[in-house]
This record gives sequence, C-alpha cells and structure tokens, in this order.
Amino acid sequence: MDISRGEAAEKLRAGDIGFVISAEPSRMGELARLDPSAPFYAGLLTAAAGDKVRAGALFEAALGSPIDRVQREAARSLGAILAESGNTGQAARVLAVLSKIKARGESEFVTLKAAALFTLGRYGEAEALCADAVSASVAGDAASGSSLSRALRFLSWAFQQPPGALAVRERRDYFFGEARADSAYRWAYETLNRRGEYTMTGADNTAIAGRLAASGGAYSEALALFDSARRGQSGIFLSYPALLGDLGRTYTAIRTKQETGYSVFSEWESAVRTGKNSPAVLNSAEAGITRYTLLFYLGRIRRQQGKHGEAAEFFARALDLAPAYFSGSEASVQEDACIWYLLSSTLTDKPENLVSLLGTYAKRWNDDGNFNDILDRLSAYLVRQKKWAALQEVFNLIRESKDSAMVARYAYLTGRAVSLAYVSGGGLSAADYFNIAYEEGNTSFYYRGLSAGYLGKTVVPVEKSGPADQDDALPNRGEIEFFTKFFEYGAGAYAMSYLRAGAGGYTRGELRALSRAFAYAGRYLESIQIAGIFMRREGYRMNIDDLKLYYPKPFPELIEKNALDTGLRPAVFYGLIRTESAFIPAIASHAGAVGLAQLMPATARETAVLVKRQGGPDYTEGDIDLTDPEINVYLGAVYLKSLRDGLGSPMLALLAYNAGPSRIRRLRRAEASLPEDLFIETIDIAETRSYGKQVMAAAAAYGYLYYGMSMHEVVADIFK
Repeated sequence: MDISRGEAAEKLRAGDIGFVISAEPSRMGELARLDPSAPFYAGLLTAAAGDKVRAGALFEAALGSPIDRVQREAARSLGAILAESGNTGQAARVLAVLSKIKARGESEFVTLKAAALFTLGRYGEAEALCADAVSASVAGDAASGSSLSRALRFLSWAFQQPPGALAVRERRDYFFGEARADSAYRWAYETLNRRGEYTMTGADNTAIAGRLAASGGAYSEALALFDSARRGQSGIFLSYPALLGDLGRTYTAIRTKQETGYSVFSEWESAVRTGKNSPAVLNSAEAGITRYTLLFYLGRIRRQQGKHGEAAEFFARALDLAPAYFSGSEASVQEDACIWYLLSSTLTDKPENLVSLLGTYAKRWNDDGNFNDILDRLSAYLVRQKKWAALQEVFNLIRESKDSAMVARYAYLTGRAVSLAYVSGGGLSAADYFNIAYEEGNTSFYYRGLSAGYLGKTVVPVEKSGPADQDDALPNRGEIEFFTKFFEYGAGAYAMSYLRAGAGGYTRGELRALSRAFAYAGRYLESIQIAGIFMRREGYRMNIDDLKLYYPKPFPELIEKNALDTGLRPAVFYGLIRTESAFIPAIASHAGAVGLAQLMPATARETAVLVKRQGGPDYTEGDIDLTDPEINVYLGAVYLKSLRDGLGSPMLALLAYNAGPSRIRRLRRAEASLPEDLFIETIDIAETRSYGKQVMAAAAAYGYLYYGMSMHEVVADIFK
C-alpha cells in the first residue's frame, strides 16, 4: 500500500483509513503484514465509510487471523457482502479458505459457505446447508447470521423452481413470516426481482415494499403501500402476524391515520373473533395469535391518542390470549409487554387505581426488571400525593421481588413514613423497614446509605480484599486480544456492540478482564457497563476490585484540585462527573451539553463571566473549548459551587445542575413541608429524580473507596 508498517499502524490507531480507501482492492491483504487480525478492524472502518468492495476484501484477508473470534466475525461480515456483490472469484477463494478452517461448522462459517455456494450458482448445496443450519438453530440468534441464512435458503430454493412456478405459500412464508425487514430481507427481495422471471407482483409485492419502507421509518410511504395491498388482498395481513404488526406500528406512528387504523383493526378483530366475514382462513392457534396482535395494536393506537382507559382494556384482553397461544420465552415477552402497557396506561389515566392492579399483575409478570419505570413513577406519585398507606401496600406486594434495588426503595420510603408517623408500621417498626432497605441495598447504595444513618450503622459494602468469586474460569486470552485490538486499530467505537452480543456466554472472570481492558483504553463508559453486567448476575458477591471498576477514578489531580479549590467534596464531584459523562472528555449530549462536567455552552459562558468577575482566569474571549478537560472541570466546579451557595443545600444544587435552579426552587417551594430525602421522590421529572440519586450513590461509593469516608457520611453530608 506504499506505506510503512509503522505509519500504517499509527494511521489505523487514529481511525485514519485514507490510505486503505485509496489503494486497489486487490492490495487489501497487505494489511495482514501489519497483523493478521488488522484487516478485520480496518474492514469495520471501511464498511462504515460505505466502501463494501474493499471491506469485503479486508474481511476475506482476516479469515487468516490466528484469533478464532476474529475469524468468526470476519466470516459473519463477509457473508452479507459476498452474497450482495455476486463476486464469483471471491466466492471460489472463500470456499478454498473455509476448507482449511477447523471451526468451519460454526454458524458464521456455515452462512459464509452458503453465500459462496449461492454466488457460484450451486443452489441445491446452498439450500441444504442453510436448511441444516436453520433447523438445528446453529446460528443461535436472530441477528445477521441466521437472518442471512434464512434469506439464502429461500432464494436457493426459489432459483431451483421453474420460471413462473414460484409457489405463493413458500414465497409468503418468507417475506411475511420474517419478524423484521432487515438488510438480508431487503437483499432477498431485490435479488429475486432482478431475476425477471421471478419478479414479485400484485398485493404481495406492494406489502413487501411497505415492510421495507416501515423498517426505514418512512411510515407515510409504508401506509400508502400497505393500504393498497390491504385493498387488494387483506387476508395476507391476518395470516401473518409479523406483517400485521408492521401495519399496526405504521398506523400508530401517523397521528392523522390512527383513527383509520383503529377502525380497520376493530373490524378485523371482530371478524376473526366471531369467525364471520373474515378475509383469511385461520386455524384456532393462528386466529389466537392474530387476535392478540390486533388487540395489542388497538391498545397502542388508543394510547397514542391519549385514550388510556380504553387502551388498558385492550391490553387486558390481549393479555388473556398470550399464555394460550404463545409458548416459552415468547409467551413471557408478550405477557410482560401487555402488563407494562396496561399498568402504564392506568398510571397515566387513573393512577389511584394502580395499586389495586399491582395486586393482580405483580404476581403475573415474568421479569421484575421490566417494571422498574412503572414502580419508579408510582412511588413518585404516592409520595407527592402523601398516600403513605398505599406506599406500604406496594412494598408488601413487591417484597419478594428479585429486583432488590426496588425493594430497598419502597422499604426505605415506608420506613420514613412510619418514622414521621405518617402511617402505622403494620406490625413493623421504622427500624425494621430500614433494616430491609439496608440488607437489600447492595445494589442501591443510595437507599443503603440513607438507611444506615437511621440504624446507626456504617456501610461497608465489601471487605478490602481481592475478587471473592474463586469459581470463575480464567479469561479466554483470544477473546481479550480480540477486544484490545479494537483500540489498537482505531475501531474502539464498535467494540461494545460485539461484547453485548456475546456477554451472556462470558464468565465473570472474562468480563472483569474485559472491563479492565476497556478502562485501560480510556473507554470508561463501556468499562462501567461491562462491570455492571457481571455485578447484576444472580449469585454475584461484590468485592473491592469490582467496585473500583464500576467507580473508576481517572483525572485524579484535575478533579480533586478543582473540587478542593471550590470547597466541594471530591467524592461528590467525582460522582457528578461519572454520572454526567462517564469520564469521556469530548462527549456531547442531545441537548448540547459538552465535556466531562456536561456544561451547556450558555451556562459555561455565564460561569466564565462569574469567574472573571471574581478575579479568576478569563475565558470570556471567543468560544470556550468545553472538550478541554481542564477548562471543563474548572467551570463545572465553579458552577456547582454557585448552585450550592445560591440554593443553600448540596442536594438541591445537584438537582439544579440537571434541571436548572429556577425549576428546583419552584418544586421545593411546592413541597416545603417534606424533608429533603422525601422531596427528591416527588420531583415530576424522572430524569432529574434519578439523576440526583445516581450522583449521591456514586458519591457515597467514591467516598468509601478513595477518601476514607463511610457511605452514610457522604450521603448525610449531601443532605445536611
């Protein structure tokens, strides 16, 4: 590529692929001289730049990597590119390489081989290979590998049929049976239509085009296509729930068409339920799933229209069908979706009815974590309305929940209500409730720290020793190397998506090692997320090393100095910066906040004027570079101090940092009679309510880990 190894490595590390894009595709394999795995990471960058020809050549070269994971992911990425390109020369080379790879029975290699066989016109072999892969669930997921396998299987079958003899049923089963219209689906459709004798026609063709438009968010175009297909042959919608769901989502997304959608779906639901005048012939199981889908989207449409009472009724009716017509994990997903929408609609429409509904549905839902937001909104409503007995009732309903953080919240709030004589304890004292919150609070340092204050305990979440989980397998060095090379070759932004895809298969030891690798590369957000994955696993025992991964301490001199210079607790300032930016200096929010302390440009300018007035550095000339850690942290500390001085409360200052001082003053005046720890629960902005607790929990952890403070001392200091 007319560039030295050192220069190539330096450019790739910086994400500069200009020298790759300018080279001939035939020279992509030269990057393997730098590192046999380097072509894979360069391929990711090149594919993102839109150059599939060179990306395909790079992924082909990466098949020679000694790292198994690199080989598999290169094969996964190459499969789609090869099928789309129709490059017969590359297909022949791929078959030759795959014959030498020992792990060629794994899903990624099966799909790649099928793509090569299909490209060479060996349709019978490709179909058999994909049929075996799909039936044996070799792919193991619904992502690109299995989706491409199903597309290849369908097209390989189709191209073996005589022209004009393409069976309607098989064609519909693929195009309307697929859960989503992804890139493999689009490729299958376009490939079929390029072969003139197999061109899709009529209502089927129109409905497929509608699915593709809806998948890209072009809902107006999708609805026009769906309506045309519906007029031509409405039975296909009722026969295929995936297609019906796309139509439901489309009606829901277009406000002016929601009432039309409601009428269409109501008419269909009645026809399917009664068996009269239905435009499709369905057996009982098919009819049940179709009715579920219709009722679910009738609820979604009514919810979008603000008719929450009607919406809740539809979700309740859909819920009654879910266990009868779905099985296994799919039934759990559908049931939880109905329950969530039912409870959310009730909470919006008649929140006073929600507690009684929880008595019915809290025992029925499957995954406690799916309902955190409902229980969070409910606790805010109950405290705001001073419904202390109802708060206690909810605690009793969720007492056995696996979500210990939510149990700790309701236990603490009930304990506070008892301690203030707002409600009787129901056989338990305030201390009993605080003890429950304390014991459950290992996943909620905020409520644990608060409870410790009332119990006179010192919070020590872990012993100061190494990892407690001795049964973890040693890290797979190949996996660790696979991820560290993302940062070595400038593709760090893509690493986390690969980790999430396989996180369930990693041991805690492997995840710890990966978390450390991301932290070493300065990717603290991902490092924290990885630590959170294994710390939330059932049976996990916390230890000091893991806690330091979850609450890292970068930029120590900069953050500590500015905190101390402005009279802030370093632990609190660290908690704020971790919550705001996860220590990413150039990060920018959707609202426009920038940098470590996430300052809005206008706020930074106002703070700069204050600093200049007080005799500090002059940042008022020109634009302020908020991506500069020194400037950002300095202005952030000054701004937080000004909020604390103006509001007279460290806790209110933290809340104002997120929501603005005027809003927090107004909210506090409205709840002046409540103690600060209960006031924070009443804030009607979920983001701010959560933000305040997150910062305080993080501050408690930083105080404990790095500054010789008990967690309760930090929390108590914020609430002083």
